[in-house]
Amino acid sequence: MEHDHAGQSALVHFVTEARIRIRGLRKAYGPILANDGVDLEITRGGIHAIVGENGAGKTTLVRAVYGLVEPDAGSIELDGQRVTIASPAQAIQHGIGMVHQRFQLVEPLTALENLTLGDLPHKGVFFDRPAALARARALAAELGTTMEWNRAVANLSVGARQRLEIMRLLYRKADILIFDEPTSVLTPQEADDLFRVLRRLAGQGRTIIFITHKLREVFALAEQVTVMRRGRIITTVPTKGSDPQALASLIVGEQFERPSLRGGTERGAAVIEADRLSVCDDLGALSLREATFSVHAGEIVGVAGIEGSGQRELVEALLGLRHPVGGSIRLHGQPVAGTSVWDRRKRGIAFISEDRDGEGACLPATLAENVFPLERYDPDLARGGRLRTSAIAAFARSVLTRFNVRGAAPNSPARSLSGGNLQRLVLGREIRKTPRLLLAAHPTRGVDVRGIAFIHEQLTQARADGAATLLISEELSELIELSDRLLVIFEGRIVADLPAAQATPDRLGLLMTGAA
Repeated sequence: MEHDHAGQSALVHFVTEARIRIRGLRKAYGPILANDGVDLEITRGGIHAIVGENGAGKTTLVRAVYGLVEPDAGSIELDGQRVTIASPAQAIQHGIGMVHQRFQLVEPLTALENLTLGDLPHKGVFFDRPAALARARALAAELGTTMEWNRAVANLSVGARQRLEIMRLLYRKADILIFDEPTSVLTPQEADDLFRVLRRLAGQGRTIIFITHKLREVFALAEQVTVMRRGRIITTVPTKGSDPQALASLIVGEQFERPSLRGGTERGAAVIEADRLSVCDDLGALSLREATFSVHAGEIVGVAGIEGSGQRELVEALLGLRHPVGGSIRLHGQPVAGTSVWDRRKRGIAFISEDRDGEGACLPATLAENVFPLERYDPDLARGGRLRTSAIAAFARSVLTRFNVRGAAPNSPARSLSGGNLQRLVLGREIRKTPRLLLAAHPTRGVDVRGIAFIHEQLTQARADGAATLLISEELSELIELSDRLLVIFEGRIVADLPAAQATPDRLGLLMTGAA
């Protein structure tokens, strides 16, 4: 992430009294205490980060401020006045807006229609499109950005959708903006653009609340940071002069040191081989062009590239979800053309999807139902066409215990888990038995520092046990740290295949953008 020190120093602090004051806020979900007497003050006109492990209570706290959660006890004050916020509509009336992890946009509608939805300018009974467009362009100029107002949201980039979400809040005159893990779906370049926008908003006197797991974002952007653990506030400190390592230890509640990830595993035979592989995207455009590479047993091969450079299509082609339009794939030396996803799964492919909510897990299903399908032919779990429910529950419980999935039981719905715990569940299902080939797409996205360290350990242990791993990540430091080799994709072509020891973020950045 780039550091805009000039922009940060230009932030204007109109007043220093608390814009938001939270007192004794408590919220329980059955036996789980999500917020336990939270006291917090946030001043006007700055960027205030809130950090903590998955399940620490961060999202519950801001959802209470935005009216999505009704606290069991406690109070919220705005500018010293106690308020009741029972719905997002009331929050907007009080000048509070929130950008969620999952965008709240209507994809078939245009950007302009989404902006004005619910508050249409009109002439008589007709929609006043020129007035709406003028207002939209003024908002974009205020943020120092642009927007294709006539394009359907479904065809906008992720970064553009997020900017649209911000402008929707400004259109409704919000001056307290809450961001819940805003960079978890952004490329590094889009995250830098977001940071410029947030600094600009704070410089205009708006109050920014920023939830993140990424400490480097905290120190690049925020002026104050609050640490939460197990539903309570541990401390609030200025970022200036604070130590990232000490902050990480406060988050997890103990001295935190990242384990060494470098191993001495000897590379084995090729597990997957692609030869001049070409794949089209959903619109029929060629997104991966004549890719040739191999991944061997006992190695992690990272893939670096700007989001949308063909990584998703590559993974889907290897798994069997997408048919190539050219070239070939060999698994264990045998062609896979015409084979199903399940056939490839049976031959040892494991898959961690970049979309854990939509593909990685079935949210309405129980945790047991989410981990069972890959083992459905195990006679200990199903026999004679009948499921052995007690055995399945015990099996699921063993996965939850081994991979430290917290906050739910085998019969709990997957949607009850925090994002990090859901990712642990997916990881446990996929690598409980060492796979022959692991396709890991953004495995640490939206995961806290302890969870990231745990996932990294599991990936390196799988390598030590002989797994071949293809790792997709937007985190260049993660790719360099974990990988043995790195493939770099630019506009659908593999432009480099180099040892990780020779890679630096700057070198990768040049290759990813075609500047090398």
